[in-house]
Amino acid sequence: MTGKYEREAGVSEVVGEMLMIGLAILLIAVFSSVLGNFLPAAHDPSVTILMTHDRENVTLWHKGGDWVKIEDLTVVIGNDTSRRSYTQQNARFLMVPKKTAFDLGSNITITTGTYFAGDETVSLVTPRAKIFSGTVHV
Repeated sequence: MTGKYEREAGVSEVVGEMLMIGLAILLIAVFSSVLGNFLPAAHDPSVTILMTHDRENVTLWHKGGDWVKIEDLTVVIGNDTSRRSYTQQNARFLMVPKKTAFDLGSNITITTGTYFAGDETVSLVTPRAKIFSGTVHV
């Protein structure tokens, strides 16, 4: 009779271990789902921009705030009759210094190729938000 009880005692230890492992997996799943709610939400970037321009160029200077990936930026220049968009793929879009993020000390120069009429609005936008908007006065 001793042999039979020894085998059952071994089985109950294995069952106990499996229950503990199952409980641990269940607790990990519950904690990870609850902790996911405490992660910060994505926010729109906040950037301080200084705009300078001459007759056919606009320069946007990053003066403070968040950095933004250059691939997410689009400069839109236009008025009531026409509107043009410039991205990093456009030859008229020049980022100084050349890097992957628009951050403190960086500037973006857009060469339009035509003279400004004086009523154009310059906007710096991302897919989620408009970061800056200013008017060209000639």
